[in-house]
Amino acid sequence: MESWPSWGPPCWNKFPTANVLMLALCILLLSSLSHVPAQPQCREEEYPVAAECCPKCSAGYHVKQVCSELTGTVCIPCPPKTYTAHPNGLSQCLPCGDCDPDMGMVTWQNCSSTQDTVCHCSQGYFCDIEEGNHCVLCLPHTTCPPGQRVLKRGTYSQNTVCANCLLGTFSSGGTQEKCLPWTNSSFQKETERGTRSTDVTCSFSWGFYFTLASLGAITAFMIFCLWKQRRVSSRVTLASVTLQNRQDKAHKFSVAEDIPTEAVEETALNS
Repeated sequence: MESWPSWGPPCWNKFPTANVLMLALCILLLSSLSHVPAQPQCREEEYPVAAECCPKCSAGYHVKQVCSELTGTVCIPCPPKTYTAHPNGLSQCLPCGDCDPDMGMVTWQNCSSTQDTVCHCSQGYFCDIEEGNHCVLCLPHTTCPPGQRVLKRGTYSQNTVCANCLLGTFSSGGTQEKCLPWTNSSFQKETERGTRSTDVTCSFSWGFYFTLASLGAITAFMIFCLWKQRRVSSRVTLASVTLQNRQDKAHKFSVAEDIPTEAVEETALNS
């Protein structure tokens, strides 16, 4: 009859040195954490220094020397081009920011000891990220692509809004508010249809110019005929008037000759 297998030693006993070292390290870590001083709960106008609370410096100042049991916090004004906007426990003031013109920014308000530089966007840019009255990120107004027009121009706080051109109009893009109508090529040959971004393409047509020349020649011939007819009519009218004048003169002359003869006869009879 086989005997039961006996239980061997626990596995951790195979490495007793490693287990002892791990246990010692844990005890040491817990011991060191127990000696770390807790941060004090300071009031709003104070800031923690080690286990104590010191008064904060006013805006526009920074800490030169922390407080002690006998003295309070020693504060000095911020040097030029630096600032602190709030009561603080900073050992140095914050550097003033710059408005980068390459990023579309302009200085709206210069930096002071209590306020950072205030930047606004240049003409042609809009503010994409704003903090209070200070713009953090300026972006250029969008230029409408070909086939679109400006529906609403960009402002300081809003980008340009574009809209598609309607059928029969086109735009090469840019900042124009109206799309241009396609060219009327009814008297020419249309070689390429217009699109939202291109105009109709028309080609030279001999037939159109031949028709135009023919119409011009016919018009000129009709004008010449009318002029000729009026000229002949004027001559006939002038001849008629001349003949009538001559007849009137002849009649008047004959009447004048008859009057003296009758007068002589009447005189002779009376005598």
